[in-house]
This record gives sequence, C-alpha cells and structure tokens, in this order.
Amino acid sequence: MSPASLDVSSLINRECYPVDAPESERYLELVAHGRKSLAENGTLALDGFLSPSGLSRLQAEATALIPGSQRAAKLETPYGTASDPGAPKDHPSNIQNSSQRHCVAHHMMPATELDALYRWPPMRKLVADLVGKPKLFLHEDPSNALVLMIHKTSDHLAGHFDRAHYSTIIALQAGDAGGAFEYVPRLRSADDECFDDVKSVLMGDRSRVIQSCSRPGAFTIMEGDFSIHRVTPVEGATPRISMVLSYEDEPGIKLDVKTRKLFFGDDAPDD
Repeated sequence: MSPASLDVSSLINRECYPVDAPESERYLELVAHGRKSLAENGTLALDGFLSPSGLSRLQAEATALIPGSQRAAKLETPYGTASDPGAPKDHPSNIQNSSQRHCVAHHMMPATELDALYRWPPMRKLVADLVGKPKLFLHEDPSNALVLMIHKTSDHLAGHFDRAHYSTIIALQAGDAGGAFEYVPRLRSADDECFDDVKSVLMGDRSRVIQSCSRPGAFTIMEGDFSIHRVTPVEGATPRISMVLSYEDEPGIKLDVKTRKLFFGDDAPDD
C-alpha cells in the first residue's frame, strides 16, 4: 500500500472527534474539554478515538510487525538513569525495579497506516491544540518517533517518569488479563522533585495510585514527566499493544546513534 493511497482520516471516529475540521464547534469543544482535563488532572483520555475500521486495520498492521519486535529487559530507576552513588541507598535515584517489554521501532513501519497516522498534520495539530502549543513538530529520530509497545506474557513496565513532558498514547489491543496502566498524577513538579513521595510510591504506597485499563481505540495524553506510571504484568497469550507517538516543541530532535541502538538494537539506522 502506497502512502498516497492511505485514507488517514478514516482511522479516526470523526463523528465524535472531528480532527480534520479544526474550525468546527465540536472540535473547539473537544479542545476546551481536553485542556481543562489536562489542567485539572494532568491527564486526558479520549475513549473510542479510533473508528472501528481504523482500530481493526491498525491492530492488523501491529500484529504483523510483532515477530520483528525488539525485547528489552532491564533494571531501571524511575528516572531512567544509572544509580547515584552519592545518594543514600534508599533514595529514589537508587531504587531499581525490573521492566520487560518488546517494541517495534518507527523505521520498521514504512508505508503503513501506523506511520501515516503519526505523520498526518491534523493529528499533530490536535495534540498541539490540546496541550496549548502553537505548533508541534515530528520527532526526527528514525526509530523513536513512533514506537509500538508490546507487552507479551509476564511483560511489565516499572514505575518511571518520562523525559518528554507529555506522553501521547493510542491503545490498540488489551491482553487477556493484567496489563493495567497505573499512575500517580503530578507526583513531582518542575520546582520540587518530591523525593519522599516518589520513594513512598516505589515502596508500595498505593493511596494516590490511579488504575486505568484503556479500551482499544482510546487516545491518552498524560504529563509523563511529572506523573510516575507503570504497566502491571500481562497475563495470557494475547499481547497488550499500544502506539507511543512523539511530538516535539522544536524541529531536529532525535536520539544519538548509541542510545538508538541501545534501545532498538544494532539494526537500528545510523544517522
């Protein structure tokens, strides 16, 4: 299928989410609702964002790509950094938990509807409008711009903060059981790392944890750098699949080659 033949707009449930009609009253209501939710809760969930046909088509493409997925299993701190020898052993920067997942990198999705949806200008404009930015740019890394996160049996994601301010995710498929998305909104801020609160959550305090099992087809935006989040272990033979779309405030943002190959394997492209 050539990119020119892709009808990207049909992937979206445009009756509820008129992404390609930014001047319409419904679109303006959608943006107002989204900004309010993000301002109050640090999260926004748009259920049924994909059309039934769009969900089916993207699921089929994602499933076909699973055999080429890259497995990643590691111990990591919630900050995605090495342990800090200068901090106490029980400091959050020294608390490591295991993660295990599979991923399909963007360079493995040429001429797909997955890629076309990510690149579609109305989609990027919608995200910019929802987060209150005048304009957003595509992430220019050939592997990291769009990633399929695949959690197979026992795969899970440890509690962590993202480096990007907003996490933009479309759920494509739920596992048979488990695989819940858990988060604590705004556990830290730009002015306060709230290390004691972070440590408490990492040690098992669930008093502020919110659990969400997004239905396939849902579109979620979350303040990922302020909200610690994780995915519980997936149970059963059906993998949990989601799209992670990365947009940037400025052009030219990408990973260095060493980091790209660390995340996505030696076959990941050079610059």
